[in-house]
This record gives sequence, structure tokens and C-alpha cells, in this order.
Amino acid sequence: MHPSGNVKLAHIEVCNAVLLTGSVTGAARLLHLSQPAVTKMLQSAENQLGFKLFVRDKNRLAPTQEALDLHPDIQEIASRIDQLREFSRALAQDRATVLRVDCPPSIAAALIPACIEKFAALYPKVSCQVETHLHKDIVQRLLRRQSDVGLSLATLPNPAIIEEPIATGAAVCVVPHALRAGMPVPLTAKALTRYPVIRVPSGSPAHGGLLDAITSAPGVQQGALTVSTNYLAMRMAERGLGVAAIDSFTAALVDRAKAAIVPLAPASAVRIYALRAYRAKPTLPARRFADIMAAVAGAAHREVGL
Repeated sequence: MHPSGNVKLAHIEVCNAVLLTGSVTGAARLLHLSQPAVTKMLQSAENQLGFKLFVRDKNRLAPTQEALDLHPDIQEIASRIDQLREFSRALAQDRATVLRVDCPPSIAAALIPACIEKFAALYPKVSCQVETHLHKDIVQRLLRRQSDVGLSLATLPNPAIIEEPIATGAAVCVVPHALRAGMPVPLTAKALTRYPVIRVPSGSPAHGGLLDAITSAPGVQQGALTVSTNYLAMRMAERGLGVAAIDSFTAALVDRAKAAIVPLAPASAVRIYALRAYRAKPTLPARRFADIMAAVAGAAHREVGL
């Protein structure tokens, strides 16, 4: 945005709110301001810019061509203002009483409940906030101090992020009992080509490059299913819909009455990483949570019995 006058951040917020809602009333409600305050700020913005941003069209405010041209920049700046506010709230928050954890959905489904149970017993006065995100989003939230602990099955070196491997498991296959007849154990990639594979594509919230390489190996046939998480792939395999190549942490939850866990050959490690911002000093609860996750994940891997 290249204003010709002294445009304030409040001007940008008001313009963005009117663009989003199409009216002064909607913008006032969105910004928690009075309608006269929004009208005054909008007029001030137009005076500073030197041109009209909106014209009245029946009961709505229609953006002028100038407003439409400025809209991408206005949206970007408004988004950065929201991020700045959230970052400021994070800095002001009492970190001793709240622990914010980000992780992919598969870790959340397979391991987080047991971790929270053990953590709550140690820190009954600390409130946990758990959110699921893609790896790249976990990194950005750590950098903006929107999260205290990040957990991931993937690694992507970043000088601003400390990645610590806290648990090592293995890539395994969850196989419906109906497909077990004649299946070699351990299962090789070549042998896997004879079975329908439930695909968890690279870049999905819970997947790392290793498992994607297994399911994308030459000759491996893909089943009718592509799902977003290892946990969901496991549940589909239990229903006989194909073979799921997943991590052993998640596989520990498989219903053995419906499916079996078959090791892969050669053995391939899958790791869980604890992530934190390089300049962020971890609190004691954050460190303890990572320790608990390591213990819970280790126990889950051993339960698979490879």
C-alpha cells in the first residue's frame, strides 16, 4: 500500500473491515466500535489518501476501483496487525500457568491423551492448550511465540528452530487379517506391490518423507483410498480397505482382532521431534511435557512388539 498521506494503522483496519463486511454497521461490529467512530475513521482515511474508497450502493458500501486495487495490500497489512496483537498477547501471557502444544493430527490422536493425563498429574495447576497443524505452521507458530512446544514426525532444518529427536520408532504395515494369508514377514517393498496400499501423501499433516517413499515405491499399487493422517489410514486398514504403512507409535492403537502389525524390511526408523524457537527459553513444564511424550511414545513403540 502506497498512501499519499499519513495513513494510520487504524485506517487500514477500518478499510479492511468495510471491505470484508460491506457496511459501516458490519465493520463496527467486527471491530467492536461505534458506527460514528467507523464512519469518522473511514472519512479520515479517504482524506489522507486523497480519493474515495467506497460509494453507497443501496444498503451497502461498494468499493471503488482504487479500493479494489489496494485491497491485497490492505489485507496483508491487516493480517500482520492481527499477528502482532497475538504475538503481544503471547509475550504478556503467564507462561507458568499455560502450556501451548502444537502437533500433527496423528500424534494428537495416538499419543497426546496419555501425555496430557500424565502431565496433569504432575502439574495440576498448568492449563494445556493443544492444537493440530502442519509442520510448517508449527514452525511459524513457534517463531511467533504462539506455541511453547512443537511435536513433529518430520524434520526440516531451520536455524531459528531447535529440533530434538525424543523418540524412535519404526515404519510398519497394518494389515487386515483377510490379506494376511501368504504374506511374507517381514514385508518388503517388492512384496508390498501385491497389495492395495492406503496412501497418506507427502506433505500431509502427519507424514514424513520415509513413509511416503515406502508407499510411493515403484510398483506399489495404490488402493482406492488416500487419507490425511496415519491414524486414519490405520482405522481404514482395520476395516479391510487396504494395507497402511504407518509409524509404530500410531500402530500401537490398532485393534488386533481386526488387523495385524507387520514389520518392514529393511527396518526403517521413524522419529518424533520436539521443536522450540532457538531464542525461546523453555519453561520447566515445557521440558517435562517433552520428556513425558518421549516416554509415552517409547512405550507405544515397544507395545507393537517388533
